[in-house]
Amino acid sequence: MDKFNVIFDIDGVIVDSEQLHFDVLCELVPDHTRDIQPQQLIGLSLAETLNEIGVPLPEQQGITDKIISVYQEKLSAHYLRPGVTRLIAALQQNDIAFGFVSTAPRAVCLANLGLLGLFDEPALISGDDVERTKPFPDPYLAMLKLKRMDVQQTLVIEDTDLGIAAAKQAGIPWVYAWPHDLSVAEQYGQATCIIGELTDIPQFSGINSLSA
Repeated sequence: MDKFNVIFDIDGVIVDSEQLHFDVLCELVPDHTRDIQPQQLIGLSLAETLNEIGVPLPEQQGITDKIISVYQEKLSAHYLRPGVTRLIAALQQNDIAFGFVSTAPRAVCLANLGLLGLFDEPALISGDDVERTKPFPDPYLAMLKLKRMDVQQTLVIEDTDLGIAAAKQAGIPWVYAWPHDLSVAEQYGQATCIIGELTDIPQFSGINSLSA
Protein backbone atom coordinates (compact mmCIF):
# COMPACT_ATOMS: atom_id res chain seq x y z
CA MET A 1 0.00 0.00 0.00
CA ASP A 2 1.34 3.41 -0.99
CA LYS A 3 -0.50 5.43 1.64
CA PHE A 4 -0.77 4.02 5.13
CA ASN A 5 -1.53 4.84 8.76
CA VAL A 6 0.33 3.56 11.83
CA ILE A 7 -1.02 2.63 15.25
CA PHE A 8 1.47 1.96 18.02
CA ASP A 9 1.02 0.08 21.25
CA ILE A 10 2.88 1.98 23.98
CA ASP A 11 4.23 -0.19 26.82
CA GLY A 12 6.70 -2.60 25.25
CA VAL A 13 6.71 -0.79 21.89
CA ILE A 14 7.32 2.93 22.47
CA VAL A 15 8.93 2.32 25.84
CA ASP A 16 10.60 -0.84 27.14
CA SER A 17 8.70 -0.42 30.38
CA GLU A 18 7.36 -3.84 31.32
CA GLN A 19 10.13 -4.47 33.86
CA LEU A 20 9.69 -0.99 35.31
CA HIS A 21 5.98 -1.59 35.80
CA PHE A 22 6.77 -4.84 37.62
CA ASP A 23 9.47 -3.21 39.77
CA VAL A 24 6.97 -0.59 40.91
CA LEU A 25 4.48 -3.31 41.84
CA CYS A 26 7.16 -5.16 43.81
CA GLU A 27 7.96 -1.96 45.68
CA LEU A 28 4.38 -1.05 46.55
CA VAL A 29 2.65 -4.44 46.94
CA PRO A 30 5.48 -6.86 47.76
CA ASP A 31 3.18 -9.37 49.46
CA HIS A 32 1.31 -9.86 46.19
CA THR A 33 4.27 -10.21 43.84
CA ARG A 34 6.52 -12.78 45.56
CA ASP A 35 5.31 -15.68 43.42
CA ILE A 36 4.71 -13.68 40.24
CA GLN A 37 6.96 -13.35 37.20
CA PRO A 38 6.76 -10.17 35.10
CA GLN A 39 6.00 -12.20 31.97
CA GLN A 40 2.67 -13.23 33.52
CA LEU A 41 1.43 -9.64 33.52
CA ILE A 42 2.42 -8.47 30.04
CA GLY A 43 -0.48 -7.01 28.11
CA LEU A 44 -2.83 -6.70 31.10
CA SER A 45 -4.38 -3.41 32.13
CA LEU A 46 -3.49 -2.08 35.57
CA ALA A 47 -6.87 -3.14 36.95
CA GLU A 48 -6.43 -6.61 35.47
CA THR A 49 -2.92 -6.77 36.91
CA LEU A 50 -4.11 -5.92 40.42
CA ASN A 51 -6.81 -8.57 40.14
CA GLU A 52 -4.31 -11.11 38.81
CA ILE A 53 -1.91 -10.63 41.72
CA GLY A 54 -4.70 -10.67 44.30
CA VAL A 55 -4.94 -7.09 45.54
CA PRO A 56 -8.36 -6.79 47.25
CA LEU A 57 -10.81 -4.59 45.35
CA PRO A 58 -11.28 -2.04 48.19
CA GLU A 59 -7.52 -1.37 48.18
CA GLN A 60 -7.12 -1.03 44.43
CA GLN A 61 -8.07 2.63 43.93
CA GLY A 62 -5.61 3.92 46.52
CA ILE A 63 -2.77 1.72 45.33
CA THR A 64 -3.51 2.56 41.68
CA ASP A 65 -2.81 6.24 42.31
CA LYS A 66 0.45 5.38 44.08
CA ILE A 67 1.56 3.02 41.29
CA ILE A 68 0.99 5.70 38.66
CA SER A 69 2.83 8.32 40.71
CA VAL A 70 5.89 6.16 41.41
CA TYR A 71 6.02 4.98 37.79
CA GLN A 72 6.01 8.57 36.57
CA GLU A 73 8.85 9.43 38.96
CA LYS A 74 11.04 6.56 37.77
CA LEU A 75 10.34 6.90 34.03
CA SER A 76 13.07 8.41 31.84
CA ALA A 77 14.13 8.59 28.20
CA HIS A 78 16.39 5.63 28.94
CA TYR A 79 13.31 3.42 28.45
CA LEU A 80 12.55 4.51 24.87
CA ARG A 81 13.00 1.62 22.45
CA PRO A 82 15.60 1.96 19.68
CA GLY A 83 14.52 3.85 16.59
CA VAL A 84 11.19 5.06 17.97
CA THR A 85 11.90 8.79 18.07
CA ARG A 86 13.44 8.70 14.60
CA LEU A 87 10.44 6.85 13.19
CA ILE A 88 7.94 9.24 14.77
CA ALA A 89 9.85 12.22 13.36
CA ALA A 90 9.88 10.60 9.91
CA LEU A 91 6.14 9.94 10.03
CA GLN A 92 5.51 13.57 10.91
CA GLN A 93 7.81 14.84 8.17
CA ASN A 94 6.06 12.67 5.59
CA ASP A 95 2.53 13.54 6.77
CA ILE A 96 1.72 9.95 7.72
CA ALA A 97 -1.14 9.62 10.21
CA PHE A 98 -0.35 7.79 13.43
CA GLY A 99 -1.83 7.18 16.87
CA PHE A 100 -1.29 5.26 20.08
CA VAL A 101 -3.39 2.55 21.73
CA SER A 102 -2.78 1.15 25.22
CA THR A 103 -4.44 -0.72 28.06
CA ALA A 104 -2.69 1.57 30.57
CA PRO A 105 -4.35 4.50 32.37
CA ARG A 106 -4.25 7.77 30.41
CA ALA A 107 -1.86 9.34 32.93
CA VAL A 108 0.69 6.56 32.35
CA CYS A 109 0.27 6.78 28.57
CA LEU A 110 0.86 10.53 28.57
CA ALA A 111 3.95 10.13 30.75
CA ASN A 112 5.35 7.58 28.30
CA LEU A 113 4.49 9.66 25.24
CA GLY A 114 5.96 12.73 26.88
CA LEU A 115 9.38 11.19 26.29
CA LEU A 116 8.86 11.60 22.53
CA GLY A 117 8.81 15.39 22.67
CA LEU A 118 5.78 15.70 20.41
CA PHE A 119 4.69 19.25 19.62
CA ASP A 120 1.02 18.34 19.20
CA GLU A 121 -1.22 16.40 21.56
CA PRO A 122 -0.96 12.72 20.57
CA ALA A 123 -3.92 10.79 19.22
CA LEU A 124 -4.42 8.36 22.09
CA ILE A 125 -6.86 5.66 23.15
CA SER A 126 -5.99 4.55 26.68
CA GLY A 127 -7.43 1.96 29.00
CA ASP A 128 -9.58 4.73 30.48
CA ASP A 129 -11.27 5.44 27.15
CA VAL A 130 -12.97 2.10 26.43
CA GLU A 131 -15.09 -0.29 28.47
CA ARG A 132 -13.43 -3.35 26.97
CA THR A 133 -9.72 -3.36 26.36
CA LYS A 134 -7.40 -5.79 24.57
CA PRO A 135 -7.89 -8.56 23.40
CA PHE A 136 -11.24 -7.00 22.42
CA PRO A 137 -11.01 -4.84 19.29
CA ASP A 138 -12.59 -1.79 20.95
CA PRO A 139 -9.37 0.25 21.48
CA TYR A 140 -8.29 -0.17 17.87
CA LEU A 141 -11.77 0.50 16.53
CA ALA A 142 -11.85 3.68 18.61
CA MET A 143 -8.52 4.83 17.15
CA LEU A 144 -9.62 4.09 13.59
CA LYS A 145 -12.70 6.24 14.22
CA LEU A 146 -10.79 9.00 16.04
CA LYS A 147 -8.26 9.46 13.24
CA ARG A 148 -10.65 8.49 10.42
CA MET A 149 -8.18 5.86 9.30
CA ASP A 150 -8.98 3.48 6.46
CA VAL A 151 -8.64 0.11 8.16
CA GLN A 152 -7.27 -1.50 4.99
CA GLN A 153 -4.45 1.06 4.88
CA THR A 154 -3.44 0.73 8.52
CA LEU A 155 -0.64 -1.17 10.22
CA VAL A 156 -0.10 -1.87 13.91
CA ILE A 157 3.04 -2.49 15.96
CA GLU A 158 2.46 -4.64 19.06
CA ASP A 159 4.45 -6.69 21.55
CA THR A 160 1.76 -8.98 22.99
CA ASP A 161 -0.59 -11.68 21.78
CA LEU A 162 -3.48 -9.83 23.46
CA GLY A 163 -2.73 -6.67 21.50
CA ILE A 164 -2.26 -8.53 18.24
CA ALA A 165 -5.60 -10.31 18.72
CA ALA A 166 -7.30 -6.96 19.35
CA ALA A 167 -5.87 -5.42 16.19
CA LYS A 168 -6.77 -8.43 14.06
CA GLN A 169 -10.33 -8.48 15.41
CA ALA A 170 -10.58 -4.81 14.44
CA GLY A 171 -9.90 -5.89 10.86
CA ILE A 172 -6.42 -4.38 10.60
CA PRO A 173 -4.49 -6.41 8.00
CA TRP A 174 -0.90 -5.58 8.95
CA VAL A 175 0.05 -6.35 12.56
CA TYR A 176 3.76 -6.55 13.35
CA ALA A 177 5.16 -8.13 16.52
CA TRP A 178 8.21 -6.43 18.02
CA PRO A 179 9.56 -8.65 20.83
CA HIS A 180 11.58 -7.57 23.84
CA ASP A 181 13.31 -9.31 26.75
CA LEU A 182 10.10 -10.04 28.67
CA SER A 183 7.98 -11.19 25.73
CA VAL A 184 9.56 -14.64 25.41
CA ALA A 185 6.29 -16.39 26.33
CA GLU A 186 4.34 -14.66 23.55
CA GLN A 187 3.49 -16.85 20.54
CA TYR A 188 2.76 -14.16 17.90
CA GLY A 189 0.74 -16.68 15.90
CA GLN A 190 -1.62 -14.03 14.51
CA ALA A 191 1.09 -11.50 13.67
CA THR A 192 1.87 -10.60 10.06
CA CYS A 193 5.50 -11.22 10.98
CA ILE A 194 7.99 -10.74 13.80
CA ILE A 195 10.44 -7.87 13.39
CA GLY A 196 13.85 -7.32 14.92
CA GLU A 197 13.78 -3.55 14.47
CA LEU A 198 11.35 -0.99 13.15
CA THR A 199 13.07 -0.66 9.78
CA ASP A 200 12.18 -4.32 9.08
CA ILE A 201 8.59 -3.23 8.38
CA PRO A 202 8.24 -3.12 4.56
CA GLN A 203 5.93 -0.10 4.54
CA PHE A 204 8.64 2.00 6.19
CA SER A 205 11.25 1.31 3.51
CA GLY A 206 10.27 4.27 1.37
CA ILE A 207 9.91 6.88 4.09
CA ASN A 208 12.15 9.85 3.47
CA SER A 209 14.61 10.58 6.31
CA LEU A 210 14.15 7.06 7.73
CA SER A 211 15.61 4.94 4.93
CA ALA A 212 18.40 7.44 4.22
